[in-house]
Amino acid sequence: MSTVVCEKEKQIQAITDTTSADTPARKQFTHQTGQALIALGTFFKHIPPFNETIDKNTGDTLISIGRKLKK
Repeated sequence: MSTVVCEKEKQIQAITDTTSADTPARKQFTHQTGQALIALGTFFKHIPPFNETIDKNTGDTLISIGRKLKK
């Protein structure tokens, strides 16, 4: 029984170590995705060919989501 518990603890530790190693990359990806959404939303709001055909709320929504991801 103690062997099984010990193996499970090792598996949990291995999963925890792998997850913590991915955290900086994931954080950077999320930050960059937020920046891209802000840029795209601003693009949709202020560039004439797009702001005539795309609803203003779309740009505002993209900017809002981007700001939340960027934090």
